[in-house]
Amino acid sequence: MATLLVEIGCEELPAGACREALAQLPAAAEQALGVAPTQVLVTPRRLAVFVEDVPARTPDQWVKGPPVNMAEKAAAGFAKRHGVAVEELQDRDGFLGVEVPGKPLEEVLPEQVDALVHGLSFSKTMRWDDSGLRFPRPVRWLLAMVDAQTIVGDMTYGHRFTSGPVELPDASAYLETLRAADVEPDQNARRVQIVESLDELGGWSDPNGVLEEVVFLVEHPVVIDGRFAERYLQLPRRVIETTIQHHIRAFPLGENRFAFVANGGDPETVRGGLENVVGGRLEDASFTFERDLKVGLDGLAERLGAITFFAGGGSYGDKTGRLAKVVEALGGGEAALEAARLAKADQASELVREFPDLEGHVGAEYARLAGYPEAVSAAIDEQYLPDAADAPLPQTEAGRVLSAADKIDTLNVSFGLGHKPTGSRDPYGLRRAAIGLCRLATEGQLTIPRAQLDPEVREFVEERFEGLVDVPVEYVRATRRSEVRDLGSVARLARALAALPDERFGPIHTAYTRSERLAEKEQGAAAAVDPALLVEPAELDVAQAIERLDTQLEGSLEAGDFDAAVESAAEIGPALDRFFEDVLVMAEDSAVRANRLRLLLNVRDTLGKLGELSQIPR
Repeated sequence: MATLLVEIGCEELPAGACREALAQLPAAAEQALGVAPTQVLVTPRRLAVFVEDVPARTPDQWVKGPPVNMAEKAAAGFAKRHGVAVEELQDRDGFLGVEVPGKPLEEVLPEQVDALVHGLSFSKTMRWDDSGLRFPRPVRWLLAMVDAQTIVGDMTYGHRFTSGPVELPDASAYLETLRAADVEPDQNARRVQIVESLDELGGWSDPNGVLEEVVFLVEHPVVIDGRFAERYLQLPRRVIETTIQHHIRAFPLGENRFAFVANGGDPETVRGGLENVVGGRLEDASFTFERDLKVGLDGLAERLGAITFFAGGGSYGDKTGRLAKVVEALGGGEAALEAARLAKADQASELVREFPDLEGHVGAEYARLAGYPEAVSAAIDEQYLPDAADAPLPQTEAGRVLSAADKIDTLNVSFGLGHKPTGSRDPYGLRRAAIGLCRLATEGQLTIPRAQLDPEVREFVEERFEGLVDVPVEYVRATRRSEVRDLGSVARLARALAALPDERFGPIHTAYTRSERLAEKEQGAAAAVDPALLVEPAELDVAQAIERLDTQLEGSLEAGDFDAAVESAAEIGPALDRFFEDVLVMAEDSAVRANRLRLLLNVRDTLGKLGELSQIPR
């Protein structure tokens, strides 16, 4: 068995392309080479795969030919195509065929390497010659080795600035040879080196999560610390952090210090250049910050009427008005209402124009500087949370109310204008907004009336519960048709139904489905139950039981006591069992028949307050 190395050398790949390659290479290499790679290595300048214990030849392959009963007509042609005599064809399971021997690895490897290069796909690609190959950056060299034998190419390359062409004595010497040429080819080792160096400096943070990008920006990581002028500490902390991380992918070290991961180079020269860049960027941010402060948060809010929310959705001034109404409908207090008035003011700020990711946070900082209560400032800061499926929720009541109002308005307006997500396209982040609403209603325990959502939006939002609530989806689908009034109750009722023991849930389900099935078989149910026509004791018992249950369910659902609701619903089971045993629903007397059909419809409708229970399989 031998060791196989395949390397694709490129101009510097973007970090995103490196991550795409890392995700694809295991499967792509196995498909192209016929064996799973032992190790995958990715740097900005190279993509490499190792395969240990690779066979020296490809496996023999059985090629199935014509059926045996068609041998006289087709065997000769099949044998000729494969270069064998008809007598050499073998019969397997009623088909003639031929065993094609495998080929030496060195013979098939060039074609396999080409298949690997063409088998990778990236979100952004380019062409640089007439070969037709598309790749994120030009491919500059290919190398394929089996042990000490070079099959494709002739050499690899070390660090761009400190080394050059490098000959490999053996495929297994790849790592040590490149490390001697100032290249760390293992992305996991580079990450460890970076983190250990940052730990030595101490106090580092990565608020915007750039570490995973930085790992794929360098081949020879060298961590260098720098400083900026203390006068810039007057800027909000997040502005400083975002400036440092956004422009040079550096890491804040606290106070006026930062750390940068260089790709080698003289530390003093690199440090001087970095400090100049950071100082210039912070000077720009400081100038912008001071201009915004001169206008003030209320002044910025007055400018919102001239800024479009999105086409057809009015201005940010219009959105502010809508937010206030929804906040009020959600029961928000004075802090939430004041936060709603100021929530979008920073959309008019120059600082948010430069750093869009800081929307909300910039407004909160301006609110604090303007002397607004912390409850108002915190709500403005939290208005976009949660901004991912696993992101934190707003910590303040006003923040939760404002966040829900913002998401409700965005969803209602977007759906009203026909901007619905299709397939993987969701340019307005509506799925994220819907998931956020569901989490605010459940984890945040915020009461969000379902009536606040337009019917189509409500369907879209509640559908997200199917992936969020830890019960079978059928229970969620059932309770989405219930009569609960707020969004969170859909999930809580689904959990209550799913937790009910089968012996308790069975009678509820049976009563609902049998009533629905029998009552809808025949047209002509009465408009209302006539007590005078309830002649059988069993049907009188059902009528009395359903009247009591209707009141109990209404009260329990209104109070959010779903355990009590499902428990009381289970009490109808025995009475309905006696009804089906003792009473002929399709009586000859048309009035009695119509009355009994109406009684069954009442059973269905009352139990239907819990949802469309027929959605749940049994």
